[in-house]
Amino acid sequence: MEHALGPFYHWLMPPLIVAAALLINRLLPGHWLLAPRLHQVADALAAKVNRPQRAPSQQRLAGGIATALMVLPPVTLLAAAMSLAAYPGALQCLLIALCLPGDQQRQQHRQLVAELHGGLKQRARQTLAPFTVRQTDSLSEVGLCKASIESRLTQEAGTTFSWLLYFPLLGFEAALAVWLLSQLARHWLPWRPHYRNFGLVSHTLASVLAIPVNALLALTLSLYGNTLSCWKALTCARTPLLQSRHWLTTAMAYHLNVQLGGPMLIDNQRLEQPRVGPAHPPTTATIVQADRLIQFARWLWVALLVLSTSAIAMIQAGAW
Repeated sequence: MEHALGPFYHWLMPPLIVAAALLINRLLPGHWLLAPRLHQVADALAAKVNRPQRAPSQQRLAGGIATALMVLPPVTLLAAAMSLAAYPGALQCLLIALCLPGDQQRQQHRQLVAELHGGLKQRARQTLAPFTVRQTDSLSEVGLCKASIESRLTQEAGTTFSWLLYFPLLGFEAALAVWLLSQLARHWLPWRPHYRNFGLVSHTLASVLAIPVNALLALTLSLYGNTLSCWKALTCARTPLLQSRHWLTTAMAYHLNVQLGGPMLIDNQRLEQPRVGPAHPPTTATIVQADRLIQFARWLWVALLVLSTSAIAMIQAGAW
């Protein structure tokens, strides 16, 4: 491969590896993916060291140590494995494919749409529950549509688009660390009373690292819809920088021409979130449209990465 690509090799390999990982990921069974295994280890570790009755500072310290234990050893071991592997690119491609979210949620969205069309609201709530951190047992049909769109969007931003940005930019080890932090922040969510202090370190780090991903993805989504209204809403909003996921919700809402956001229940706690977008409720057709847009944005990013890295390689090689 290096001989075939010549001077383009070092620039083109990262986007080609991610593109191949995306294709492989679609073929993998859901039980092969690494995220559920990581969540099991995170649960076991939190059960041993998270003590909500302790002082908040002690809980935050325990959470910081637990985060380091979940991130540093895997990154170090895999970095050593990459240095010894005969074909590190192939190993990176396989590991990235195992880290990506897979096609299960999109398939479950189709099932959810069919259940809502059939009036099976309770079954639709059960279908959505594994994919969102909010409680689904009391959601209306509109609430189910909102939750399904928002959960898919945030999940893809923290996995697929995070790899697409950080792997070509910083390399495999850094991108893996970002993915691990994103998974821990979602699992040890500070909005849950049990993890309010324990999960603060991982959530803060993941929120900072998500800012460039969310900003670029929001920009991508804003170009396919009511662009001017979307940008006006984003520039007028007084949203804390660490809540950059709000940018994604806003961009998606204006593309779909529906209202997203609003309050949600997490562990029986009401969390207030702003409503964004036009005052039209989402429908089941909106779910399908959002899924298609996310799929399109994936491959648009891959294409842009290939084009940009090719241009840089040509400039470096003196072709221009």
